[in-house]
Amino acid sequence: MERLAELREQTRAGFYRRFRQPRPDADFDFRRRATEEKLSLTRAAEMVYRRMFAYETPVIVPGERIAYTRTVIPCATVAFDERDPELADRVGHQIENLSPDWGLLLAEGLAGRREAARRALAEHTAEANKREWLETVIGVIDAAEDLVNRYAVAARQAGEADLAERVARVPMGPATSFHDALQSLRFGIGLLRLGPVGHLGLGRFDQYMWPFLKRDLAAGLLTDTDARELLAEFFIALNRDADLYFGVQQGDNGQSLMLGGCDRDGRCAVNSLTRMVLDVSREVNLIDPKINLRVDANTPDDLLVAAARLTAKGLGFPQFCNDDVVIPGLVAFGYPLETARDYTVAACWEFVLPGGRDIPNALACNLALATDDAIREGLAAGETFDGILARVKPAMRRQIDSMIAWWIRPGQVFPPDPLFSALVPGCVERGADLNQSGGTHYNLGCHGAGSSSAVDALAAVRELVFERNEVTPERYLAALASDYRDDPALRERIRHCPKTGNDDEATNDLLRWVFDEFADALLTYRSVRGGRVRPGTGSAQAYVEMTQPEHAKPWFRLLGATADGRVAGDYISSSLSPAPGTRVRGLLSVFATYGQLDYRRLVNGGPITAELSDTYFADSDSLEKVAQLLHAFVRSGCQQLQLNTLNPGLLRDAQRHPDRHRDLVVRVWGWSGYFVELAPAYQNQIIGRQAFAG
Repeated sequence: MERLAELREQTRAGFYRRFRQPRPDADFDFRRRATEEKLSLTRAAEMVYRRMFAYETPVIVPGERIAYTRTVIPCATVAFDERDPELADRVGHQIENLSPDWGLLLAEGLAGRREAARRALAEHTAEANKREWLETVIGVIDAAEDLVNRYAVAARQAGEADLAERVARVPMGPATSFHDALQSLRFGIGLLRLGPVGHLGLGRFDQYMWPFLKRDLAAGLLTDTDARELLAEFFIALNRDADLYFGVQQGDNGQSLMLGGCDRDGRCAVNSLTRMVLDVSREVNLIDPKINLRVDANTPDDLLVAAARLTAKGLGFPQFCNDDVVIPGLVAFGYPLETARDYTVAACWEFVLPGGRDIPNALACNLALATDDAIREGLAAGETFDGILARVKPAMRRQIDSMIAWWIRPGQVFPPDPLFSALVPGCVERGADLNQSGGTHYNLGCHGAGSSSAVDALAAVRELVFERNEVTPERYLAALASDYRDDPALRERIRHCPKTGNDDEATNDLLRWVFDEFADALLTYRSVRGGRVRPGTGSAQAYVEMTQPEHAKPWFRLLGATADGRVAGDYISSSLSPAPGTRVRGLLSVFATYGQLDYRRLVNGGPITAELSDTYFADSDSLEKVAQLLHAFVRSGCQQLQLNTLNPGLLRDAQRHPDRHRDLVVRVWGWSGYFVELAPAYQNQIIGRQAFAG
């Protein structure tokens, strides 16, 4: 449709940036105001929301059917170190990488949540902390109502009567139609982003939105075409504020959306909206929302073909989660079965379960560094190969100890978020913020990064030093010390050692062993709120931060040359994928390799990442073959899969001529972004990925 094409183009062209306004710095010095007014953490959180809402200016663009444009920059936060110098070292994470219960917003509206807070306030008359928090919930929703009312007035003044009527209903009241629900959701996202929320997810979109669409279609209030147009406009609107997102680049914003899977009773939850979302996302062809699809052994072929069509667009999604593996793993970790069945994902891929405040991306362990330390120390000490292996777990724990100390500090305080918590069942009723004991679970996640690189290094040392006696420990150590400059022949010989990804028992056993050791190493750790640590197989951006000096982080030690033949500055493997430059027999061997891991212990998530050439999507027969690949992924027992399309020649041309490739989208790690906006380190890593030919 021409109108949607124009909306999409003006969004990509930065039309909405003209409405951004500089913040009045004196009034936005939240730290100073919190200090001067002697505000508690709870009251300070209320102040942030109130002031951000007050300074928003309603934007009504003629013809838009879904309103809300962010005007105040940047995103709000508040620090308290001037008021209490010791508190600076004890303040934990703000709410991020979570999805509120959007169904609760649609069913009750913000006014309904305010009434729930008032009822709870009457029940907690004797508890000052609970009273104060509930009062802030009411105060924040009052301030949100003022902003929404100003939007309704602006819409009426602009002559947009239908929009004005809709905004007068939602998000304060319950949604009564599919259009209402989309508008309410758009406002909910906007309001939360005006506070300190980061990486805000959309959760199980086709579950909480389907009742509204189903009712409207059945009543004849909407046609399928009408619904698709509304959904497309909503998706376009999610890209409207991309210039305001923080992170590596515009696109790393957490707007991940989950489709499919089962309901809390274990019944198939795929519906017509599931398929509609896949189709509309393909037609809109923008980076938001990032689509995830839950699959299992019974997922129908037509749904997988629709997913393959979306993959063919090159957006880097959908990402696939295997319910047959994920749900039993979450239950084995300790989540209730009904809760596990209702999982979604964080900004990238980490599993998020309703009702709690897990922090799924808290930690990262460089498995390649741990094995490198063990190899160097063991070879220098004249150890056997078993002696080297015995050093790996302590090397892992040294890394984890240095990072987890921050999470177990005595007296640690997590900033409250009254608006987000009001949209989480149970928090208002308990009179407690989600970030401060109002939730049901508080676990941490730890990425196990560089696993294939770690395994390849161990496999090479085992074969060359201990099995074939071709290389002395002294020669290996000297080659590592010189970054292989003094011994290129050894590096060439290492190229022919077994590599992870070929379903070779010489590496499969080590892969299982490394992840078992990693899971064991995390067993004894606890967060300050009593949660456990969830081991995962992802790496996020760590594959760059652990290897590239210009992107190094102080909490990671840069990795030098490693025993798999990698030189300093080369990337390690990303999530579950063969190491860069590895030749593998094909995707089925990759699935067979990573399907052997014990995912009952590796429950933080982390996808197999595979690049497919565009020949995989040449015609309808090719798409059917991709659907069969997805079935093979499920049958292999793997946990998550991220399929991307890759054309290295096109990417190199985009580096040379960025103006010609403004809309070229790639998958970076757990998120997608515009290639020409990426830092060179990320561009080069993507170009260097191996693509499987169709």
